Amino acid sequence: MKIAEFLLQTLERCGVRAIFGNPGTTEIPLVRMCEGRERLRYVVALSEVSAVPMADGYARATRSLGVVNLHVAPGLGNGMGGLYTAGIAKTPLLVLIGGQDRRLLHTSPILYGPLENMAGSVCKTVLRLDSIHDAAANVRNAIRAALTPPFRPVALICPPDLLEEEIDAQPSAVKPARLGALDIDDASRIADMLSQAKNPAFIAGEDVHWHDASAALRTLAESLDAPVYVAPYTPVLPIDASSSSYAGYLSPGFSGIADRLSQHDAVLFVGQRTLRTTLFAEIRLPQVKCWLGDDPTALPLGDEFQSAHLTDIRQALSAIHGALGERRRATASPRRWRFEVDLPTAKHPFHPTLAVSAVLEAFKDALIFDESGLSTSDVRQWMPCNAGDYIINGSGGIGWGLAASVGGAIGRDDRQVVCIVGDGSSLYASESLWTAANRGTKQLTVVLSNRRYATLNAAASKLTGHDLDLFSIDPPVIDFSGLAKLYGLEFVRVRSQDELDAALRAMGGRVSSNTLLELILDQGVQPVTASRHF
Repeated sequence: MKIAEFLLQTLERCGVRAIFGNPGTTEIPLVRMCEGRERLRYVVALSEVSAVPMADGYARATRSLGVVNLHVAPGLGNGMGGLYTAGIAKTPLLVLIGGQDRRLLHTSPILYGPLENMAGSVCKTVLRLDSIHDAAANVRNAIRAALTPPFRPVALICPPDLLEEEIDAQPSAVKPARLGALDIDDASRIADMLSQAKNPAFIAGEDVHWHDASAALRTLAESLDAPVYVAPYTPVLPIDASSSSYAGYLSPGFSGIADRLSQHDAVLFVGQRTLRTTLFAEIRLPQVKCWLGDDPTALPLGDEFQSAHLTDIRQALSAIHGALGERRRATASPRRWRFEVDLPTAKHPFHPTLAVSAVLEAFKDALIFDESGLSTSDVRQWMPCNAGDYIINGSGGIGWGLAASVGGAIGRDDRQVVCIVGDGSSLYASESLWTAANRGTKQLTVVLSNRRYATLNAAASKLTGHDLDLFSIDPPVIDFSGLAKLYGLEFVRVRSQDELDAALRAMGGRVSSNTLLELILDQGVQPVTASRHF
């Protein structure tokens, strides 16, 4: 069979059901092989800026391998920001890069570029199909690398002339290596630390999601009546928000983190390389600290971890729970660790916090993609999401959320997907709405329209004492109704809480077609929890 067919059949046997891409000439052999397939579809995006987040969002929402196809050097360049974000989020992503026809390489043809160097800066490893002799092995090796912890994007360069070559290899599922179990003695030592501490705590990151360890984390934390703080910028919610142990996201600054953790004398870090922060502050974390994860580049904070273990996180948490034995502290009335915050009572002017809480209440069972800027802390305060059902980019950039939600909606067509996005962020990859319409994803996109980069002004206020005029997108006022019309979406615009409540009642917790809901917010009103953003 042709190498392109071998590649696609191998992906199918590994459970892949979608390839996202903005193809060019070098991708024709691959795209042609995708036509008419029942198990694997090629999802066209209008740019690589959209295609990479779509594949990333698909992978996170389905907890599976994502695949994106990029067009040689310029296409790879366009997609590199998304690949950076996928790497931060530990997304297992296979990046199929259209290489040059090998017969042209000595001529430096159009679109020529240093693909290995470019991809290597944002991928865990880069492999190339060089001949019929290595093609089958490197297809499997690339998939294996993407599916081996620590997860990150892996690039496979695919010259179009080689994809048309014939090989005798037979496709089969790839079986990647897995991390080992936590030693029983190590589990006992960590159990001792947690049980002997007066007030232990957990800090959870993205690896909890990828190791399917959310239930084990909740069980262990609740058995100790201990909080689970979510590490700053964690890309996927690692524990149910309904858990008594859920303590919310830590603010991305060491001074705020230190204040929040000051009541705790022992901390178990679960599944992150480090705490990602924004504005500088000194590190002050004197607690006894242990770490569980899959990344050998993990960084201790302040001083060394008492112990650190590369391990299967779900098994490790279960082993520690077992080692606790009768030393568990769960009570009939467990402490609720989540902040309690009152909603504003006045409906006028139109308040972003009331708006966000109303959307979350109306779509309780939705899969939430959040790039709402300064309202993000409000979303986290009132979201009712289960583990895995709240997703952010995680890298700190913007322009990812809208496209990622489209990929998530394609991967999880059994779920209602809601994307809550700021007006500025929504414009980075608004062409992803074409793919949503083309695929009939039936998602709700909520645009928080305050005509400015409120998050940047919040940072500017901390650093300079005032907002900056350049952090505005007004004038001209962007007409989102035109954007909805351009891509064939239903459009609803509301200017007050009463109008929003009426619109949400009409939707009934689920939209029957792709819908863009624009909320015209007052620029002078900040979200209630905005102070947590930095």
